[in-house]
Amino acid sequence: MADPRPIRIGVAGLTSDHVWSLVSSLRSLPAVDVVAVAEQTAALRERAGEAVPGVVGYEDPEAMLAAERLDAVLVCAENAAKPGIAVAALQRGVAVYQDKPLAATGEQAAVIAEAVRRTGGLLMCAFHTAFDPLVDEVGQLVRDGLLGTVQFARGLAGHAGLRATGVSDDFAAWLTDRSRGGGGSFVDQAGYLLTTLVAYLGPVERISGFAATVDPDVPPEIEDNTAAIVRHAGGALAAIDTRWGQVGPTPLRYSFHGTTGTLSVYADRYELVTTAKDGPTGWESVAAPPGLTGWRSAVTPRASYDDEAAHFVAALRDGAALRPTVTAASALHVQRVIDAYYESVRTGQAVTVPASTEAR
Repeated sequence: MADPRPIRIGVAGLTSDHVWSLVSSLRSLPAVDVVAVAEQTAALRERAGEAVPGVVGYEDPEAMLAAERLDAVLVCAENAAKPGIAVAALQRGVAVYQDKPLAATGEQAAVIAEAVRRTGGLLMCAFHTAFDPLVDEVGQLVRDGLLGTVQFARGLAGHAGLRATGVSDDFAAWLTDRSRGGGGSFVDQAGYLLTTLVAYLGPVERISGFAATVDPDVPPEIEDNTAAIVRHAGGALAAIDTRWGQVGPTPLRYSFHGTTGTLSVYADRYELVTTAKDGPTGWESVAAPPGLTGWRSAVTPRASYDDEAAHFVAALRDGAALRPTVTAASALHVQRVIDAYYESVRTGQAVTVPASTEAR
């Protein structure tokens, strides 16, 4: 974008609670203006007007796209509505910054990915944890071969539940409606884990899933507790579990078990046990079993959405490449894995994920 004028951004959908933090992060960037919102719910439009002085409100994204001169649109609508908004924007040459996941189903996600391919437009699907420092730090350790060949990995995600964490009624309404959200805890949370594991271990080839509904306030057709075993195309296995109803924080976030070491990623630290004599530069030596060495390092957590907003704007303004984990192609593969999980739960069988060259 050689034009020095401010980037004009519209917001399509205000029902995802993430939207307020994302808008704040975008507005903190230089030469970025949030100029319009599109949302059916009048109270949410009013809230946007209070948060962003001068913002123009519309009831319909199409009306906003037709009336406003936009460079980009931030999409924070229910998952099933995302394809219509994203495609309409891309066809007008408007870039798209999406809250995760790409859509409610793999079929819908494929519509978005095809529109990106056809138009050559910019679309970022923001799996927010893709911007955690640990993604790069742990990924580098895996790529450097510190663990040898990773044979097994684990990813866990959970929170105290929709009501306990203060999820708004507007957000909860579609998170617990399969036709609007795509499922429950798995489609809501597993994408974070899958995005990271695919980045380290390659595409998922096969998945076997289990689901349970524990909270009586969650509809019985919506799962709030999940477990899945996946096989990556490179041969590594992984276990994934998610929960709406975790008592206390999830202490262990990931673990990676390789032929020469095991790395555990906690909320506040990394712990490594390895056959190597030396650990990563700057890590503290700790006790380990005989014949092995142990190492520890503090985790620097992501503090805001600022890095991801800046990443999108850099791609839009300067043509910088998107991280592979937040492209439409990567998000499509993750959505197909999520689809296969739900099919496995329904059939009681392990399910093969459709091969996708886009994910590689």
